[in-house]
Amino acid sequence: MENILFEYPVNDENRSFDDEFQVQKARANKIKYTVIIAVFCALVMYFLSALFAKAALLFYFLTALFVFIAMITGKMFVKYPRHFLYIKATEHELQLAYYKDKKEDFHFQYNSIEEIRFADKNFTAVYIKEEGRKPYYFELNKWTPEQGFFLYTIPQILPNVFKGNSKEIAKKYGNEADFYNEVYKESN
Repeated sequence: MENILFEYPVNDENRSFDDEFQVQKARANKIKYTVIIAVFCALVMYFLSALFAKAALLFYFLTALFVFIAMITGKMFVKYPRHFLYIKATEHELQLAYYKDKKEDFHFQYNSIEEIRFADKNFTAVYIKEEGRKPYYFELNKWTPEQGFFLYTIPQILPNVFKGNSKEIAKKYGNEADFYNEVYKESN
């Protein structure tokens, strides 16, 4: 059995990760359909207002109400992370389960990884390139252990493959201990 070098969330919590993803996905779909129905109703009322000229004031009031509801439901989308990343790093393999629109599992052998680099200046997305394949893109939630893994652990496990500026990382997030202290301070 291989030693586990890093795992987030730990295996017992991974089941709740699947459940939470399904709940969030169902909630997002429910909100999306509510907004679609509200916009449809507003459009129907707009076209019917020509038939009922005296009801124009009622139409404008209901349109404003539907726009307000759409704005509130749109803000609810931003409140929850739209993606999750399960990470398990062993001595020879990196396993990722990426939850975005659907769950996708990835298994990378360390000897087949050509390059790992950040996709943006905020270090909230990463590319993993395997030999002979196009790069895989993963979004990272900011100030989480998943981001810390790619900031600090991957450069230790795969120093020849990781393409990142450690000085820029240290300037933005500090050292590994500072980063994880901040992560767990925010979660408490």
